[in-house]
Amino acid sequence: MRRSIVFPLIAAGAMLALSACGSKPPEVGQQFIIERVPEERPRWITRPPADRDDKLFFVGLKTHASSLENGNTDARQNAIQKIVEYVGGTGMVDYTKARVESGLTDEGQAGNYVEDGFRFLAESIAQGMREDENYYERVKEWQPTGWRYFYNYHVLVSIPKNSLADAARQAFERQAAAARARNDARAEAFANKLREQLTPGMTPQSTVGGQ
Repeated sequence: MRRSIVFPLIAAGAMLALSACGSKPPEVGQQFIIERVPEERPRWITRPPADRDDKLFFVGLKTHASSLENGNTDARQNAIQKIVEYVGGTGMVDYTKARVESGLTDEGQAGNYVEDGFRFLAESIAQGMREDENYYERVKEWQPTGWRYFYNYHVLVSIPKNSLADAARQAFERQAAAARARNDARAEAFANKLREQLTPGMTPQSTVGGQ
C-alpha cells in the first residue's frame, strides 16, 4: 500500500522537474495582457470614427501608466494635443499668416507666441470636449528585476465643430488680453490676427503698437 502511494508521487515530481527544465523564462521586455476593460477591444482605438452629427472625434492614448487615474488624465491630455494640432493642421487658423500680418520677424519670438496660443487653446478645448468611451489594458512586462505592471489607456473624445471654433476664438481672445496686460503689443496683434481668422467678415482692428 505504501509503495503504491510513494511511486506515483515520485513520478509526478519527476514530471514537474522535467517540465520546469524544459520551459523558457520570458524574454526581457516581453509583455502579457492580463486584463481588458471592456473585454472586447473596440475598433476606435486604431481608427477614430468618421465625423458625424457635426462632431469631430479624436483618440487619446497613454501607455505604461502607473495607475488608471494617471492613464485617464494623460490620455485626455493626448487627445487635447491632437485637437490643438488639428486646428492648425486643417487650416482653421494659419499661424504663418498671422505672424506675417502682425509684423513678427523674429522666428524665436513668434514660436513663443504660438506656444502661448497652444496653451490657451488647450484650456478652452478641455472645457468643450466630451469623453465618450474609454478602454484600458492591464499589462505585465518581464524585467531583470521581475514582473512590472502598468496600464495602456485609450479615450475616445468628441467635440462639436462649432464648439471647437468657439473654443479657439475664446482662447485667442484670452491670449490677446494676457498680452495686453503685460504691454506686449506684438503678441496682442498676433493673437488678434488668429481670432480674426475664425470670425468671417470681421474687420481687422489690431495693429502693432495700436488698437
